Amino acid sequence: MAPPPGLSFGQQVKFALSSPRNFHTTIALDSASGAFINEDLVPSPPTRWTWNEWSYLAYWWSEAWAVSTWSVASSMVALGMSVGDALLVQLFACILSAVVIVFNGFAAERYHIGYPVLSRVTYGIFGSYFFVLLRSILGIIWGGVQLYFEGVFIAIMLSCIFPSFKNMDNTIPVSQGISTQNMIGFFLAFVFTIPFMAIHTQKLRYVFYVKSFLLPVVGMGIVIWATTANGGVSAGAIAADYERPTTIVYAFSIVAQFNSCMGSNSALLVTVPDLARYAKGKRAQIIGQLLGLPLSIVCAAFGCITTSAVANMWGVSYWNTYDLLAGILDHTYTGKSRAGVFFAAAAWAFATFGTSIACNITPFASDVTCLLPKYINIVRGQFLCLVVAFAITPWRILTSATTFLTFLSGYSIFQGSVVSIMIVDYFFVRRGNLDVAAMYTGAPGGKYYYSCGVNVRAVLAFVAGFALPLPGFIGSFGTAVVSPAAARMFDLGWPLSFAVGGATYYAACRLFPVPGQQDCARPFEDMVDDDWVLPDGQARQYLGVARDGEAADAGSAGEMDDEKINEAVAVADVKA
Repeated sequence: MAPPPGLSFGQQVKFALSSPRNFHTTIALDSASGAFINEDLVPSPPTRWTWNEWSYLAYWWSEAWAVSTWSVASSMVALGMSVGDALLVQLFACILSAVVIVFNGFAAERYHIGYPVLSRVTYGIFGSYFFVLLRSILGIIWGGVQLYFEGVFIAIMLSCIFPSFKNMDNTIPVSQGISTQNMIGFFLAFVFTIPFMAIHTQKLRYVFYVKSFLLPVVGMGIVIWATTANGGVSAGAIAADYERPTTIVYAFSIVAQFNSCMGSNSALLVTVPDLARYAKGKRAQIIGQLLGLPLSIVCAAFGCITTSAVANMWGVSYWNTYDLLAGILDHTYTGKSRAGVFFAAAAWAFATFGTSIACNITPFASDVTCLLPKYINIVRGQFLCLVVAFAITPWRILTSATTFLTFLSGYSIFQGSVVSIMIVDYFFVRRGNLDVAAMYTGAPGGKYYYSCGVNVRAVLAFVAGFALPLPGFIGSFGTAVVSPAAARMFDLGWPLSFAVGGATYYAACRLFPVPGQQDCARPFEDMVDDDWVLPDGQARQYLGVARDGEAADAGSAGEMDDEKINEAVAVADVKA
């Protein structure tokens, strides 16, 4: 129940603080009718199916222009790879990621539901909470780190405008791991991001339209400057001086770097249902996502070219763009360089902001919506993510927590099996047939309740997925000595986890079939066209979803008479 209508914002705040009961009344969502449902957890109505092929293409093309993509290939060259090998590794990792993303987006596109609800099908009504929480924690951490990176770019912009700002004395103790300039930039990044948190995910595609156009132009400008100033590319300038290792060692080095690239994409592979649910049709998410992500090779190539040219000029390898831009100011603080660095830093600040939304804020918001559906929707979740990300002092993570960063870099071994289990469950176990109404009930007899709300098959497959690379992961901290075989299995991390987890889950479901075998026996995706009634009485027809999977006529939802609506509610009451 909402506060009395007609109150101003100040009056609503006063009403909320007048008593605990009124506070609860104010923050509770009218759309939340139970522990498993609110407006952002139900299937998206046609009015929110706004993402077409160009939306997804712009999203992934823009997402390719990130600090990590710029630096990943050039850092591989420094480890002894040729530029061609490094770019091929990045390309194949992005192609594989794009294929996995499309398959993991199928269920969301067909049923228009996000990852938190889809995970109930695979892991169980209550078991899904662990996997949702696993992703939300990571979203908070990296959301803070990306916010800090955005602040560094803003500090560089201010250094371009005000020489006094660049030369400002640092009044913050060195032990805190951040300078005064970067602290100011971090706070401004926080303030800049606040208004965008009020925008629902379905409308954020415009941010990616702008980023997909702006960043390639800026990246090309940086490459042209670097090659012109250097008089050429000098691709060998960042290559290490030591000899190329033996074939086996070099092969596993390539595998390790491939795994690193997959690890950097692992969060996106899990996140995609939260975006695919807004697709206008199957074609939109398939074409847009298959083409968009592999194009990141352009950003990686730009990073290689720029890093090598600058290394040849100044003898320093700047792997990431914020160090590069700061280095330009240190070497040439002229009017021309300040203007160029200012616009480049502004563009990369915007790019980092977009990356944070795509990889961290949106997934976290979707996750907490599932964890606290009565009080949090996606917009509230976005604000919560920003506030917590600001509060965790992310610069300390970057400067003083080496082992923690090692953990985050190896986190992909836990994500690989999560994705493969969901893909196997949808395509091979259930044959694309999901019972929408059963996703929103915690009754012991529900199809997705399994054993005490947990699908033990999926949990065991998840453990099997990360068990093989786990010893090598532990050894990567330097606190334990592991065998070369264990280290090499960790180098295979994400692909190994993905393959073992998926295969184990399929075998477990063959030996111990999941509930609802009558659904699994139907033709592929036959249940997409089935009618459904949710426990709160919302029916498929009432939401305006036609049987052919396309948007119903504008008046069809309104034409559902009171008798049919009451009938739908009565059926829901019986099921509840």
